[in-house]
Amino acid sequence: MVSSNLVRAQRLLVLALLLSVEFALLEVGMRVAGGSEAAPAFQQIFMQDPRVGHRLQPGARTVYSTAEYTTRLSINPQGVRDDRDLGPKRPGQTRVVVLGDSLVLSVQVPVEQTFMAWLERGLSAADSSREWQVINAGVQGYGPVDNWLFYRNVVDTLEPDLVLIVAFVANDATEAFDKAAWLTADQPPDSGARTAARVWTRRVVRSSMVLQAMRLRWDQMRPDAAGPGAERPLASYLATPPVEVTRGLEVTREAFGRIAAMAAKRGAATALVLMPARFQLDDGDYGRLRARVEAAGHELVRQAASERFSRALAPLGLPMIDLLPAFQAQEAPAGLFFQRNIHLTPRGHELTGRTLADFVLSRQVLPSARAR
Repeated sequence: MVSSNLVRAQRLLVLALLLSVEFALLEVGMRVAGGSEAAPAFQQIFMQDPRVGHRLQPGARTVYSTAEYTTRLSINPQGVRDDRDLGPKRPGQTRVVVLGDSLVLSVQVPVEQTFMAWLERGLSAADSSREWQVINAGVQGYGPVDNWLFYRNVVDTLEPDLVLIVAFVANDATEAFDKAAWLTADQPPDSGARTAARVWTRRVVRSSMVLQAMRLRWDQMRPDAAGPGAERPLASYLATPPVEVTRGLEVTREAFGRIAAMAAKRGAATALVLMPARFQLDDGDYGRLRARVEAAGHELVRQAASERFSRALAPLGLPMIDLLPAFQAQEAPAGLFFQRNIHLTPRGHELTGRTLADFVLSRQVLPSARAR
């Protein structure tokens, strides 16, 4: 009996050693190859903040490389992606702050190629009577509730005249649903032992490219919102959306409403921007996803998320632009997004910036009487 137990223990030890070696080899290989959001070079630009959960680390600098791009990333002293120290707003300056997730942060392109930079150049060229300054306040992993907490605790001090909230229609509803309790409490979970354990776990995961890659894949494949066999990021496009989407849209509306109300008290305007997903423009992508969703027993409706966000946010009465029509009008619209990820190419950024410049300059968004 003792001998049998000893043999089992030895086998388990050998198995553990083999798994440890494989894990270490995979970790080393991924670190050498780079090109993942799990890379230490990328993760070092983030920090924990008890007021908002996580945000960009002020003063952080890094170079992020993948097979499709190499980008120099700079986080300024205010904790937003910019090469400039913004400082206090100058007299006569009109500041536009853009809130959103990784599609706004835009680590795939240099800062001068982001749609924020194109927007600033477009506004300056069209109206040289003002000094326009467009601020990229996007943060990787943010959803509607994160945007509210970040605006209230950090962005408000930047004194914006206009707040543009970019909603990524593919996943903002489910992300809002996940953090509904944060919105109710008006803050992230308290800093008790459970939160400390989560922070410790997050740090461990972020220290390992293997574990981080596994986490990112899990986030992409979580089945709990759409039902068995359906990918969670597609839940907002299902013919019959789950409660995570319908309730998430309500939470989104409340979070954006809070931003608009606080901005209005400061004399600032707020407008909404709906960002589509790549498969809404890429026929090949759409066909593959539709087949996968149908095999799981669901029906994928290609433009459903854009339509649902438009209807859900309309009661706020805020100026709103859906970028989908502008994207669809382009030749080869699939080329507006990188093929290996869901983010905008330089061409996509230019189109977005120019489209938003036209939108902002319309009287609906920033009336000349109020803006001057």
